[in-house]
Amino acid sequence: MRQNVWMLSAALTLTLMASTGYAQLEQLGKGHLSGSFESYTQLYRKDTAIGATPPQDKFGSNNFFKLDYTYKQFSAGIQYEAYLPAIQGFPFVSTKLNTTEGKLVNRYFRYSGKQLSVQVGDFYEQFGSGLVFRSWENRQIGINNALEGANIQVQPVPFLKLKFVYGRPRKYFDYANAVVRGADAEIDLNTLVKAPDDAAVHFTAGGSYVSRFQSYTGNMEDFPATVNAWAGRLAMDAGSFSLNAEYVRKSSDPHLVNQYDESTGKALLVNTTYTGRNWGANLSIRSLSNMDFRAEREVEGTVLPVNYIPSLTKQHDYLTTNIYVYNPQVAGETGGQADVFVNLGSSKLSLNYAQYKALKTAGKLFQQGDMAYFRDGSLEWKKKWNNQWQSIAAYHYVFYNKSIVEGGNYENIKAHIGLVNILYKFAAKKSARLELQHLYTEEDKGNWAAAVAEFAFAPLWSFYLSDLYNYGKTDLHYYNFGGSFMKNGARFSLAYGRQRAGLFCVGGVCRYVPAASGFTASFTLSFNN
Repeated sequence: MRQNVWMLSAALTLTLMASTGYAQLEQLGKGHLSGSFESYTQLYRKDTAIGATPPQDKFGSNNFFKLDYTYKQFSAGIQYEAYLPAIQGFPFVSTKLNTTEGKLVNRYFRYSGKQLSVQVGDFYEQFGSGLVFRSWENRQIGINNALEGANIQVQPVPFLKLKFVYGRPRKYFDYANAVVRGADAEIDLNTLVKAPDDAAVHFTAGGSYVSRFQSYTGNMEDFPATVNAWAGRLAMDAGSFSLNAEYVRKSSDPHLVNQYDESTGKALLVNTTYTGRNWGANLSIRSLSNMDFRAEREVEGTVLPVNYIPSLTKQHDYLTTNIYVYNPQVAGETGGQADVFVNLGSSKLSLNYAQYKALKTAGKLFQQGDMAYFRDGSLEWKKKWNNQWQSIAAYHYVFYNKSIVEGGNYENIKAHIGLVNILYKFAAKKSARLELQHLYTEEDKGNWAAAVAEFAFAPLWSFYLSDLYNYGKTDLHYYNFGGSFMKNGARFSLAYGRQRAGLFCVGGVCRYVPAASGFTASFTLSFNN
């Protein structure tokens, strides 16, 4: 199929050249070129105090180079990646038996017309909220499940948008031994019924179908080599109030992660938002049953997801609030989170509460069982005192079922976290920031204290030093210090310190990172022509 895709891509390119003619090819030089380079490198040292064991060459480096070129309705792009080798804990397996490796991994060609868009090569796409299908890239977590194939989008009439995808998901530097195909339709109901443009309420509805095929060579009869998933969604926008709901059903999908459970999967997600004059509120509720959906049956961790299920909890920015973070339990969970924001002029209050529990009965959505997985309640107060001083004060209560979230046999953890964050601008582009944090718990490793000091000399320089201290049980310091320089789209940073083992989450998606110690350097560059 790969050869066919590139033959099709080449044919489309030649068609473009033939249709534009030589004179018009000269105009290609007037297109838009953009790109980026990103490098993340670690130099490890042995640190027995925190259990950090370096790899043999004590070096890891992840590198990404991306180019995109657009000329009128046509665009093309490439992405080159090099792991020299991959940093510790990063989910990459070299095709050269753990040696360093680089490869041109993403290539695409796209035509984007007013009512028709065609892309061949490697592409990212999402249906609805992603609960049934999403191909995407998250470099920090190590997810890139781009499909190599074709993505066609059509709008045959003003009220209807259609998407069709077909391809092989990317797996490290190769492709999965499976194909994913799907279709999505979205209907603008107001346009369909010719409602006035200033209608008080706007409705859209959608439906998706996704199919994954992986050949089965075992001896079980009627084993489902093909897994089908369907989704329906509805969205309502009524000015200050909005409501979105999506329901997904997945056919029998036995694989390694669900221990070859042959039951069907299902999920329901509801999001509501209300915005008042000086306040706003969000409510998200979600229930899942057997919704781990992957391109291959034998993979686990963050490898080859077909759908997208992030944790719907508060995303944290502080050292202590990131110790006990939630990883969604796609085998079965029910819960949600609520946010309330209040603007009091020079200060703002925000309240968040999230809770997830086990299902009482597998397959019965929203029937809560007795086992709690996670709770996080927080109150945050932001205050701007004057043009020089700003502050944040917050309190968090966390219940963390470590046995469920991380696996193993642990006692449940109840933690109280308090923190203050003070910013002082002592010149027009110069500031200093201080964080003081404390986590109290009688379980797990006991109490933690943390402090962060940061000095920024905008827009070029910033420096920081921090320490996360576990006292009473391990008496370990996780210290870090470093700085960064940024100019003309380029940013370089260098740091030295310790990395705590545990879950590392970005955008609600997590992976486990091992303890590490040493130097870390990063460089990013982006450009547009």
